[in-house]
Amino acid sequence: MSNKLGIGDKFPSMTINLVNGGTINLPESLDSKYGVILFYRGHWWPYCRRQLGGFAENKKQLDEAGVKVFAASIDNFDNAKEVANDLNFPVGYEVSRDIADQIGAWWEERRQIIQPSEFIIGQDNNIIVSSYSDGPLGRMDATDVIKLANFFTSRE
Repeated sequence: MSNKLGIGDKFPSMTINLVNGGTINLPESLDSKYGVILFYRGHWWPYCRRQLGGFAENKKQLDEAGVKVFAASIDNFDNAKEVANDLNFPVGYEVSRDIADQIGAWWEERRQIIQPSEFIIGQDNNIIVSSYSDGPLGRMDATDVIKLANFFTSRE
C-alpha cells in the first residue's frame, strides 16, 4: 500500500473505464468547483449501494453546491452497470491494485478488492478531504459533503 493522500495533495491523474462507454480522466474531467471521487468495494456490498444512493438522491443539492460526483469499484462491466442503472452520475469499473496504490487505498488481497477510499477535491485538483476505510464500514455522506461545500463557499 502506498502513502495515503491528505489535505493539499494533488489527486493523481488516472484513466478509468466508464460503464456508459469511454473513459474518464481523473481528476481533470470533473471540472467543477468541487469533485467527489468515491472508490467503493463492489456491487454486492449493501453499505456501498446505500452510500451511492444517497449521493444520487441529493444530486440537486450537490449540483447547487457546485459538486460533481464520480464512483468506481473493482466490479466488472456488467456488475458496475447494475449499480450505475440506479445512479445519476458517472460510474467506473475494473479498478486495479495499481489505482489503489496510487491513491493509498487499503487493498484486500484475499478477495482482490479496494476498501472505501473517498476524496473531495477543489478546482485546482488538490485534495480538500480524504477518507479511508480499512474494512467494510466508514463512508462519506452526501449531506455532509453538501454542508461542507456550502461552508467553504460561504468563506470565500
